Amino acid sequence: MKCLIHFTTDFQKLNQILSTQSLKLHYCKEEFCIVDKKISRAAHPMISFSEYDVTQLSSKKITYGKYGIAFSQSWVEKHRIHPVLYIDKNSIVANSLADLLKARRKNAKTQLAPKVRLSIMTIKCFTKNAIGFNSYLDNPNFNFRDENEWRFVPTKQQIGGNLISQDRSKYLAKQDFYNKKLENYPLTFKNEDIEFIFLETNIQLQEILKRLSIAKEKIKISNWKTK
Repeated sequence: MKCLIHFTTDFQKLNQILSTQSLKLHYCKEEFCIVDKKISRAAHPMISFSEYDVTQLSSKKITYGKYGIAFSQSWVEKHRIHPVLYIDKNSIVANSLADLLKARRKNAKTQLAPKVRLSIMTIKCFTKNAIGFNSYLDNPNFNFRDENEWRFVPTKQQIGGNLISQDRSKYLAKQDFYNKKLENYPLTFKNEDIEFIFLETNIQLQEILKRLSIAKEKIKISNWKTK
Protein backbone atom coordinates (compact mmCIF):
# COMPACT_ATOMS: atom_id res chain seq x y z
CA MET A 1 0.00 0.00 0.00
CA LYS A 2 1.56 3.28 -1.15
CA CYS A 3 1.13 6.36 1.03
CA LEU A 4 2.46 9.87 1.26
CA ILE A 5 4.41 10.18 4.52
CA HIS A 6 5.61 13.32 6.26
CA PHE A 7 8.73 12.35 8.21
CA THR A 8 10.15 14.12 11.26
CA THR A 9 13.17 13.67 13.49
CA ASP A 10 11.82 13.35 17.03
CA PHE A 11 8.79 12.42 19.10
CA GLN A 12 8.24 15.96 20.38
CA LYS A 13 7.85 17.32 16.86
CA LEU A 14 5.45 14.50 15.98
CA ASN A 15 3.41 15.22 19.12
CA GLN A 16 3.12 18.88 18.18
CA ILE A 17 1.87 18.00 14.71
CA LEU A 18 -0.73 15.58 16.10
CA SER A 19 -1.90 17.86 18.90
CA THR A 20 -2.39 20.86 16.60
CA GLN A 21 -3.59 18.73 13.67
CA SER A 22 -1.43 20.85 11.41
CA LEU A 23 1.84 20.94 9.48
CA LYS A 24 3.77 24.20 9.55
CA LEU A 25 4.94 25.85 6.37
CA HIS A 26 8.58 26.92 6.16
CA TYR A 27 10.68 28.43 3.43
CA CYS A 28 13.09 25.80 2.13
CA LYS A 29 16.41 26.63 0.49
CA GLU A 30 16.65 25.32 -3.08
CA GLU A 31 19.26 25.44 -5.82
CA PHE A 32 18.76 24.59 -9.48
CA CYS A 33 21.72 23.92 -11.77
CA ILE A 34 22.48 23.12 -15.38
CA VAL A 35 25.75 21.19 -15.63
CA ASP A 36 27.85 22.98 -12.95
CA LYS A 37 26.24 26.41 -13.23
CA LYS A 38 23.76 27.58 -10.59
CA ILE A 39 20.76 29.07 -12.36
CA SER A 40 18.54 29.70 -9.36
CA ARG A 41 19.19 30.06 -5.62
CA ALA A 42 15.96 30.72 -3.77
CA ALA A 43 13.73 29.75 -0.86
CA HIS A 44 10.17 28.52 -1.37
CA PRO A 45 7.37 27.87 1.17
CA MET A 46 6.52 24.18 1.26
CA ILE A 47 5.79 21.01 3.18
CA SER A 48 7.50 17.84 1.96
CA PHE A 49 6.27 14.25 1.86
CA SER A 50 7.68 11.01 0.48
CA GLU A 51 5.78 8.26 -1.31
CA TYR A 52 6.52 4.73 -0.13
CA ASP A 53 4.87 1.35 -0.06
CA VAL A 54 4.30 0.91 3.68
CA THR A 55 4.97 -2.84 3.44
CA GLN A 56 8.47 -2.17 2.05
CA LEU A 57 9.66 0.53 4.46
CA SER A 58 11.84 -1.92 6.39
CA SER A 59 14.12 -2.20 3.34
CA LYS A 60 14.50 1.58 2.92
CA LYS A 61 16.88 4.21 4.26
CA ILE A 62 14.95 7.33 5.22
CA THR A 63 16.73 10.68 5.33
CA TYR A 64 14.69 12.68 7.82
CA GLY A 65 13.96 10.59 10.90
CA LYS A 66 12.22 7.62 12.51
CA TYR A 67 8.81 9.28 12.95
CA GLY A 68 6.13 9.92 10.38
CA ILE A 69 2.48 10.39 9.49
CA ALA A 70 0.98 8.82 6.37
CA PHE A 71 -2.01 10.62 4.91
CA SER A 72 -5.03 9.44 2.92
CA GLN A 73 -5.20 9.83 -0.83
CA SER A 74 -8.34 11.96 -0.57
CA TRP A 75 -6.53 14.43 1.73
CA VAL A 76 -3.56 14.56 -0.68
CA GLU A 77 -5.84 15.29 -3.63
CA LYS A 78 -7.85 17.89 -1.70
CA HIS A 79 -4.72 19.92 -0.97
CA ARG A 80 -3.25 19.45 -4.46
CA ILE A 81 -0.02 17.92 -3.20
CA HIS A 82 2.12 17.06 -6.22
CA PRO A 83 5.18 14.89 -6.96
CA VAL A 84 8.51 16.58 -7.52
CA LEU A 85 9.85 16.60 -11.07
CA TYR A 86 13.47 15.37 -10.92
CA ILE A 87 15.65 16.73 -13.72
CA ASP A 88 19.20 15.78 -14.71
CA LYS A 89 21.54 18.78 -14.76
CA ASN A 90 22.56 18.34 -18.40
CA SER A 91 19.12 17.47 -19.80
CA ILE A 92 17.08 19.34 -22.41
CA VAL A 93 14.41 19.96 -19.77
CA ALA A 94 16.94 21.56 -17.40
CA ASN A 95 18.08 23.94 -20.12
CA SER A 96 14.48 24.76 -21.04
CA LEU A 97 13.61 25.61 -17.44
CA ALA A 98 16.77 27.71 -17.18
CA ASP A 99 15.60 29.69 -20.23
CA LEU A 100 12.21 30.26 -18.61
CA LEU A 101 13.80 31.43 -15.35
CA LYS A 102 16.01 33.88 -17.26
CA ALA A 103 12.98 35.19 -19.16
CA ARG A 104 11.07 36.01 -15.96
CA ARG A 105 13.83 38.14 -14.45
CA LYS A 106 13.23 41.86 -14.09
CA ASN A 107 16.10 42.75 -16.43
CA ALA A 108 14.94 40.43 -19.23
CA LYS A 109 14.67 42.07 -22.68
CA THR A 110 11.05 41.00 -23.06
CA GLN A 111 8.81 41.46 -20.04
CA LEU A 112 6.39 38.63 -19.34
CA ALA A 113 2.88 39.07 -17.99
CA PRO A 114 2.69 38.72 -14.16
CA LYS A 115 0.57 35.56 -14.45
CA VAL A 116 3.15 33.93 -16.73
CA ARG A 117 6.02 34.91 -14.41
CA LEU A 118 4.14 33.37 -11.47
CA SER A 119 3.41 30.18 -13.45
CA ILE A 120 7.10 29.73 -14.27
CA MET A 121 8.01 30.08 -10.59
CA THR A 122 5.27 27.64 -9.56
CA ILE A 123 6.77 25.02 -11.90
CA LYS A 124 10.21 25.78 -10.43
CA CYS A 125 8.84 25.13 -6.91
CA PHE A 126 8.04 21.56 -7.90
CA THR A 127 11.34 20.93 -9.74
CA LYS A 128 14.61 19.58 -8.36
CA ASN A 129 17.94 18.41 -9.75
CA ALA A 130 18.01 14.62 -9.56
CA ILE A 131 21.57 14.69 -8.18
CA GLY A 132 22.75 17.57 -6.05
CA PHE A 133 23.85 18.98 -2.71
CA ASN A 134 21.93 17.77 0.34
CA SER A 135 22.60 20.30 3.10
CA TYR A 136 21.02 18.10 5.78
CA LEU A 137 23.54 15.31 5.13
CA ASP A 138 26.31 17.58 3.76
CA ASN A 139 26.41 15.36 0.68
CA PRO A 140 27.33 17.10 -2.61
CA ASN A 141 26.14 14.21 -4.80
CA PHE A 142 22.94 13.06 -3.15
CA ASN A 143 20.45 11.11 -5.27
CA PHE A 144 17.20 12.93 -4.51
CA ARG A 145 15.17 10.49 -6.61
CA ASP A 146 15.44 8.00 -3.74
CA GLU A 147 13.21 10.24 -1.62
CA ASN A 148 10.17 10.05 -3.94
CA GLU A 149 9.31 13.55 -2.78
CA TRP A 150 5.90 15.22 -3.11
CA ARG A 151 5.28 18.82 -2.10
CA PHE A 152 2.56 21.08 -0.85
CA VAL A 153 3.41 24.53 -2.19
CA PRO A 154 0.78 27.15 -1.36
CA THR A 155 -0.53 29.77 -3.74
CA LYS A 156 0.15 33.39 -2.84
CA GLN A 157 -3.51 33.70 -1.85
CA GLN A 158 -3.17 30.79 0.60
CA ILE A 159 -0.40 32.58 2.50
CA GLY A 160 -1.88 36.07 2.64
CA GLY A 161 -0.08 37.40 -0.43
CA ASN A 162 3.41 36.47 0.76
CA LEU A 163 6.01 35.39 -1.79
CA ILE A 164 6.32 31.81 -3.07
CA SER A 165 9.91 32.54 -4.02
CA GLN A 166 12.36 34.55 -1.94
CA ASP A 167 15.92 35.39 -2.93
CA ARG A 168 18.17 32.97 -1.03
CA SER A 169 20.58 35.60 0.34
CA LYS A 170 17.70 37.77 1.59
CA TYR A 171 16.09 34.74 3.21
CA LEU A 172 19.30 33.62 4.93
CA ALA A 173 19.72 37.08 6.42
CA LYS A 174 16.20 37.09 7.95
CA GLN A 175 14.99 33.48 8.18
CA ASP A 176 12.86 33.95 11.30
CA PHE A 177 11.26 37.06 9.81
CA TYR A 178 10.12 35.30 6.63
CA ASN A 179 9.02 32.07 8.32
CA LYS A 180 7.00 34.00 10.90
CA LYS A 181 4.92 35.38 8.03
CA LEU A 182 3.77 31.81 7.33
CA GLU A 183 2.75 30.91 10.90
CA ASN A 184 -0.94 31.69 10.36
CA TYR A 185 -1.23 29.45 7.30
CA PRO A 186 -0.56 25.83 8.37
CA LEU A 187 -1.74 22.81 6.39
CA THR A 188 -4.44 21.25 8.55
CA PHE A 189 -5.83 17.73 8.79
CA LYS A 190 -8.22 15.63 10.88
CA ASN A 191 -7.55 12.29 12.55
CA GLU A 192 -9.61 10.55 9.87
CA ASP A 193 -7.12 11.84 7.26
CA ILE A 194 -4.36 9.76 8.88
CA GLU A 195 -3.59 6.35 7.39
CA PHE A 196 -0.70 5.49 9.72
CA ILE A 197 1.46 6.98 12.47
CA PHE A 198 5.05 5.74 12.76
CA LEU A 199 6.83 5.76 16.13
CA GLU A 200 10.10 4.40 17.48
CA THR A 201 9.01 2.62 20.69
CA ASN A 202 6.04 0.78 22.20
CA ILE A 203 6.01 3.27 25.09
CA GLN A 204 5.36 6.05 22.58
CA LEU A 205 2.67 3.92 20.96
CA GLN A 206 0.80 3.57 24.26
CA GLU A 207 1.08 7.32 24.88
CA ILE A 208 -0.44 8.14 21.49
CA LEU A 209 -3.26 5.64 22.02
CA LYS A 210 -4.19 7.35 25.29
CA ARG A 211 -4.31 10.80 23.71
CA LEU A 212 -5.80 10.19 20.28
CA SER A 213 -9.03 8.62 19.10
CA ILE A 214 -7.30 6.47 16.53
CA ALA A 215 -7.33 2.71 15.88
CA LYS A 216 -4.34 0.80 17.22
CA GLU A 217 -3.71 -0.86 13.86
CA LYS A 218 -2.94 2.56 12.39
CA ILE A 219 0.03 3.03 14.74
CA LYS A 220 3.22 1.27 13.69
CA ILE A 221 6.77 0.95 14.96
CA SER A 222 9.23 2.38 12.43
CA ASN A 223 11.48 -0.41 11.19
CA TRP A 224 13.52 1.43 8.60
CA LYS A 225 17.13 2.63 8.74
CA THR A 226 18.10 6.30 8.59
CA LYS A 227 20.84 7.82 6.45
